[in-house]
Amino acid sequence: MRKNRAFTLVEMAIVLVVIGFLMGAVIQGQKMFYNARMQRIVSDLQDFAKVFLIYYEQQGMYPGDENDTAFPPGDTANGDHDGLVDPGEADNVWQDLSHAMGVVRKASPVRGGVYEFGNQVFYGASSQNYVRVTNIPNRMAQSIDAKHDDGTYDAGNIRTDDAYTGSDDDLTVLYWRI
Repeated sequence: MRKNRAFTLVEMAIVLVVIGFLMGAVIQGQKMFYNARMQRIVSDLQDFAKVFLIYYEQQGMYPGDENDTAFPPGDTANGDHDGLVDPGEADNVWQDLSHAMGVVRKASPVRGGVYEFGNQVFYGASSQNYVRVTNIPNRMAQSIDAKHDDGTYDAGNIRTDDAYTGSDDDLTVLYWRI
């Protein structure tokens, strides 16, 4: 007498339900990780903007743009004191913040991006200072802009170099006006 050794429909259904739960957990975990990285970028940009303004409040000059050879102690470069972080002064911002306030430059949590300071036109014809993050996925930049500003890539206080595509494969630069 031959004995059939096959799975019953109930056993197959249980296996499929377990696989579904596992897939759901993995997908939710990926979303949580993505959102955590996005929130870290926002937090970093906000923190860097705050210390930039605190430095100004304490010293009367923007970091990197200061033209006082005696401050902060250990400073090796001076700016032109025009109120804007010009391209030649951008790296000096980190030096001034480090010497005066102990601020450490850190890398972005996505794709090797870095945080940088500079200036560009945000409204009208006048330039304004910004802190930016490079190599950010386009979809993440779009989410940050939509949540914290107007959601338009070329308007408002948060901008990017490229139109929003909704893709994680397209990388862009996100500017946060200070």
